[in-house]
Amino acid sequence: MFRLFVRMFLVISMLAGTQVYARQISFDLENTQGKVTQASYPGKYLLLSLGYTSCPDICPTTLYEYAATLEQLEQPDAIVPIFVTIDPVNDTAETLLSYTEYFDKRIVGLTGAMDNIKALTDQLGATFGYRLDGKRIDIPEKGTAYTVYHTSLIYLINPEGQLVDVFDYQIGADDLAAALNKVLVKK
Repeated sequence: MFRLFVRMFLVISMLAGTQVYARQISFDLENTQGKVTQASYPGKYLLLSLGYTSCPDICPTTLYEYAATLEQLEQPDAIVPIFVTIDPVNDTAETLLSYTEYFDKRIVGLTGAMDNIKALTDQLGATFGYRLDGKRIDIPEKGTAYTVYHTSLIYLINPEGQLVDVFDYQIGADDLAAALNKVLVKK
């Protein structure tokens, strides 16, 4: 539905004669090797999703689709699949590496300071949060039984760091690969 809205907005904007610019995305996160930014992947498209390693359904589905999509891409080296945790209290860089490698060794897991994760989600228009005993909490404490909620979209960022498309996590590997092949083959 969101993707349809974005496409309708683009068509209406073109018909109205206005220019539509892609939104610039930047981040300052980390993996097991240290600091990672959007500039860490020069010349690459980024396929980015948000989640957490103990997610029961959305995140494993998304990462499974990442792996299946990579197998269908005509130019898989032109894209970097990235999984950014929104639960840095429990998801360390090492935890993310183990988790993402389970699905495909090419998937990059990133974590970071809560402020840096929030800055990225704000740029994407994504949401996430935590609840404890049914009440919203701002920053969870390790060891408490809080629940996590988050946006379940997949974001495509071009080599210039611009958000150029958004996909529902349930798009399926076949359709995601077809959409990405259209973009990557033009490159």
